[in-house]
Amino acid sequence: MKPPADSAPDWNASREKLIGLGEGSLSKSYYPELSERLAELERFRELLDQSNDAIFLVDADSGRILDAAGSAPSLLGRDKGRIIGAAFSDFLRPKAAARVAAVLAAQGTDAPLATDMASPDGALVPVEMTIRVAQSPTQRKAVVVARDISERKKAERALRRAEDRYRSIVENAVEGFFTSTPAGRFTSANPAMATLLGYGTPERLLAEVTDIRSQIYADTGDRDRLIQLLKARGGATNFPARFRHKSGRTIWVSLNIRVERDASGLPLFLEGSCEDITARKMAEDALRDAHALLEKRVEERTRELHQANERLMREVQERRRAEEAAEAANRTKSDFLSMVSHEIRTPLTSILGFSKIIQRKLKQIFENLEVPDPRLNKATGQVSGNLDIIISEGERLTNLINDVLDLAKLESGRMEFTMEAIDPSELISRVMASTSVLLEGKDVRMVRCLDEGLPSIQGDRDRIIQVLVNLISNAVKFTDHGTIGLCAVSQDEFLRISVSDTGIGIHKKDFEKIFEKFNQVRGGITDRPKGTGLGLPICKHIVESHGGRIWFESTPGKGSIFTFTLPLPG
Repeated sequence: MKPPADSAPDWNASREKLIGLGEGSLSKSYYPELSERLAELERFRELLDQSNDAIFLVDADSGRILDAAGSAPSLLGRDKGRIIGAAFSDFLRPKAAARVAAVLAAQGTDAPLATDMASPDGALVPVEMTIRVAQSPTQRKAVVVARDISERKKAERALRRAEDRYRSIVENAVEGFFTSTPAGRFTSANPAMATLLGYGTPERLLAEVTDIRSQIYADTGDRDRLIQLLKARGGATNFPARFRHKSGRTIWVSLNIRVERDASGLPLFLEGSCEDITARKMAEDALRDAHALLEKRVEERTRELHQANERLMREVQERRRAEEAAEAANRTKSDFLSMVSHEIRTPLTSILGFSKIIQRKLKQIFENLEVPDPRLNKATGQVSGNLDIIISEGERLTNLINDVLDLAKLESGRMEFTMEAIDPSELISRVMASTSVLLEGKDVRMVRCLDEGLPSIQGDRDRIIQVLVNLISNAVKFTDHGTIGLCAVSQDEFLRISVSDTGIGIHKKDFEKIFEKFNQVRGGITDRPKGTGLGLPICKHIVESHGGRIWFESTPGKGSIFTFTLPLPG
């Protein structure tokens, strides 16, 4: 008896019958083939589950998910059991759900559909979706493959941002950027390129320039050389060329260009940058001209210097000969002065000696006369006065001869110094005592200020005394009232000695001549010069020969200070 119509079928019996295990199996020979096909299906299912795409089997009429494989669980954030049976539209936004419903009704998509799928937590995942609808006698089923394109979307957004930045840089760059066909027509340009060529806007440049070689290049040979370089190397860097500005003037530019090729190596287009170097070229030309001018001037100046050097050498030789002649003359003069001085000194000594003897004898004779005679007394006074003049002028002439001899020896280097240890305090006291007689008959007093414990110095005692006596004598000559000071201090490894006075002082116009030979300072407008004019030059020579120096300070009407230094023993 047949079972009731609504009784449940015995599925196990049917499966056993299908594979040939039951009593009423169709044919036991089908088992191996069916087993192999089942294994293939299982392997295919495993492959589907390993796919990075989310695969859905959807009822095209109801929109319910019949099965899910691949990355569907990870894409939607739920396990397969919660996906199967759910409406596919639950995972789509309303607009996307309507588009998918239309596709399901229209038997699938011809091209991938870009949309978003929503996970249970509300997160949207961008996907690229393909839908294929299969028609069976009993049911329409759709296979939906959704690929997560989140990373691609991120890359596309990054690319767009980079393109926007690059476009902004190019559009705002001060350097010209362009692309062109290999034949020589602009296909793009930035505003700087259009401005550089005088066209104002890129649109005008692209519209008006149809042949770069003939319209832009001032010298078509520059274009030909550039093309040959591009063919040989595929690019050019800092290529100089002359462009024709829209106004007609010529400008210098520097080009950086490369060739973009297709897969077969054929050139697609040229892209590059362009910089206006007109100012640089003008500067280089100016610099080149200036360099050439400088070279010319240097050559002329070198020639002038050579000529001047020759003249200088001749002058040096002439001066050397003149100096040698002057030195010879000076030696002759010194020898002559020395000889003459010696020749004069001998008779002068006799004249002075006999004059003094005559003066004493006359004094004795007239003092012993018993009868005074007025006429004889008058004659005696005249003779005595004349003898005083002879003696005074003879002594002055003797001093002059001594000074001339000393100066001649100093200038010729023949003066010998007897160096010994000298006590400055004792030396100054001796000089003050010997020169005090010069103050007789004058309202002048001599004062001294010496540091205690002055160290000894090495020097020629007589010559240093000569310097001090000369300075004090000068001070006495030009001082009628006040004081003459003699000071000595030890300072900076030198003994510093000063002779000061409150006399008439020295005018600034005479400062440079004070130490010149035979220079004499006048005491007043009508005064006759006092002395020989050789004292200070001799003092200067003596001090410098001892390793010191001498100088002075003076104020007219207030006095002068003469200072010299002598080195202390090391």
